[in-house]
Amino acid sequence: MYTIHKLVVEMRSLGVIAWAGLSIGAVVGGITIWLANRKRNSRRRQLPRADEWQHLGTLKIINFYPVKGGAPIRLEQVECSELGLQSSGVWDRCLVAYDKCGAVVFAGSYPRMLSVHPKIVSEKVLRLEAPNMPPIIVDLNELLREPYAVLEKRKNDNVKRLVECPAEHHEWLSRAVLQREHGLLLYVKLQPNPGEKLDIAPVMVMHERSVQELNEQLSGKTKPVDCQQFRGNIVVDSNANVLPYSEDNWFWLRMGVDVESSVVMRYNSDCLRCILVNVNVENYTRNPDFEPLRTLKKYRLRQNPKEPSMGVYFDVYKCGTLKIGEQIYVNYA
Repeated sequence: MYTIHKLVVEMRSLGVIAWAGLSIGAVVGGITIWLANRKRNSRRRQLPRADEWQHLGTLKIINFYPVKGGAPIRLEQVECSELGLQSSGVWDRCLVAYDKCGAVVFAGSYPRMLSVHPKIVSEKVLRLEAPNMPPIIVDLNELLREPYAVLEKRKNDNVKRLVECPAEHHEWLSRAVLQREHGLLLYVKLQPNPGEKLDIAPVMVMHERSVQELNEQLSGKTKPVDCQQFRGNIVVDSNANVLPYSEDNWFWLRMGVDVESSVVMRYNSDCLRCILVNVNVENYTRNPDFEPLRTLKKYRLRQNPKEPSMGVYFDVYKCGTLKIGEQIYVNYA
């Protein structure tokens, strides 16, 4: 009995030693992986060398959205800053609407927001148009003339600073979207102060070939969807050898042949899709079959179990001017 007891004790001791060895090995392995990832991520933060870029295609469409949830302005060229696209003193999503409950108005819940068409008429001056409505002018020069009252809305680490538009703008937007006098409030969203966090990444990029592949998936189920339903700022027309959804691995994008003068962007996150993509941009109606979101959920749940990925958000690493037809280069993750 003594011999058996001694044997059991020795085996337990060996087990402890083995467990300790495995634990130390796991820790060392974990540290090794962490250091490798840190080195790789550090390398990714650095601008790729000239020989590390591959030709991707051309810049086909530039969409500029002065009104959050509204229709885009199609531009031939636009300034691209760290805060996003800007043209004639107007910045992307500079006008934002709130409902009576204090929630941001977006076209997924209010499809007729897509009927609001902005036009830039002069420096910092917009004209808003909508069906069966007289146009209305939104003059940022006047609205942002000192002194003006600033309303702050906070959500997590994000701060939105808003300047309320006059009552006639609220009524105009309410009539255009809700078809009644009241219900929506229109604000100018001020650009964030240096160091403050943006509510979303500055630029959203769509890959046209991915939308074409999605339409193949939708064949026989519903009408083809337009790339504009995904509301990308930039639409890429890629080369014939580029596969659909290759944007999943676009880590760096360069817009232009000359490395020194090109706009350069770096991957921020996938664009996770909601019911907004089901709204037809031509007639402002929701798809009765919940498409294309239903189909996307079958094969594009990459980062979220409920929201499929379609399109990519990018941070602006190097500012400049974007132009239609610009050659685009990619560095893959």
